[in-house]
Amino acid sequence: MSVGNGGRSSVNPRWLVARRELTERARSRAFQIGTAVQIVAILIVLAIAAFTGGGEDTKKVALVGAASQPYAQALQDAGPALDATIETPSYDDAAAARRAVDDGDVDAAVVDGSQIFVKDDPDDTLAAAVQATRRQLALRDALDRAGVPPAQLNSALDPPPLRVRVLEPGNADRGARQTIAFVAVLLLYMAIFTYGLWVAGGIVEEKASRVIEVVLSAIRPRELLAGKIVGLGVLGVAQFLLVIAVGLLGASLLNAVDLPHVTVGWVAIVALWFLLGYALYACVYAVAGALVSRQEDLQSSTGALNMVVVGSYILSFVALQDPDGGLMTTLSFLPPSAPMAMPARWLVSDVPLWQLLVSIAINLLSTVLLLRLATTVYSRAALRIGPKLSLRGMLARGTA
Repeated sequence: MSVGNGGRSSVNPRWLVARRELTERARSRAFQIGTAVQIVAILIVLAIAAFTGGGEDTKKVALVGAASQPYAQALQDAGPALDATIETPSYDDAAAARRAVDDGDVDAAVVDGSQIFVKDDPDDTLAAAVQATRRQLALRDALDRAGVPPAQLNSALDPPPLRVRVLEPGNADRGARQTIAFVAVLLLYMAIFTYGLWVAGGIVEEKASRVIEVVLSAIRPRELLAGKIVGLGVLGVAQFLLVIAVGLLGASLLNAVDLPHVTVGWVAIVALWFLLGYALYACVYAVAGALVSRQEDLQSSTGALNMVVVGSYILSFVALQDPDGGLMTTLSFLPPSAPMAMPARWLVSDVPLWQLLVSIAINLLSTVLLLRLATTVYSRAALRIGPKLSLRGMLARGTA
């Protein structure tokens, strides 16, 4: 490594600190176990959803007798309209099929093409599909006996579908998009909260062990703080994107939930707001960490800030029930809640681009101001060991 003027390394010390934070945290058992727990938790949730009704349903219609066999193909073709796969096992006699329906082994049974066995609801959608199939088969037989050519018969029974015009585009998958938004809010909350505490905890750890005294003999406090925030931020983005990728891949492979078309833009928006939210809260957590020198005091120092994070998450989660309402709109502009509210609102509703840009600008401006505050407090409190310091006292030191 080359050394420049004054004995200082020509490599920007902020990047040296960032690399150290990144590598040390990535190698830590706590980070590796935490990442594994998040991935396993997501896979378990997806597996439960897949085995308890997530994805496409499967219906079984027992067929008894030769007269019922023509129903097989017609019912299987009707499956997509019911959002289900219809299986048509054959049974030897009506008694066996009736027992199968009664025991729940099959959902319905067609006996000799003349009657249907169902468990309890004669008007459910599956029974209606069987009735529609019977009418289609009866019509086909009538047209066939009347001598209608096969080509005309098929054309009459299978006309081209009606052209569908959607009056409110995007509402068809709004429920699925809202589910993704709920998950995004939860992930953003967990990531911002976790990495914010890591910043505060790392500062306290360095103060308690007196390592900070050695480090600050080589670099300036603002360089150490900036490197710490950048390093943990890069690690956070990597972990965040990994969890999202595993979740999307798992949902697709397990067919656990009906995902709308997830674009790269959606993922980019969520990742962007993680960075913005992390940068905002990292500055405040850095202030909280700089004011104490023992891990035992960290909880009291970060208590009020933790309540702000939790409150912003709860409000955003509740307001997402009405993404176009006044509460959600307001939350998407306020700096404490915007990192969770704005990306969720963007996923669910049609947010004007100018609102997104204004929200980003407000968040960036707030981060710049908080970074100046964090740098000031950190520079003045980094080497002070002892009882919890007062924020007002640290700020007053520069004006005394």
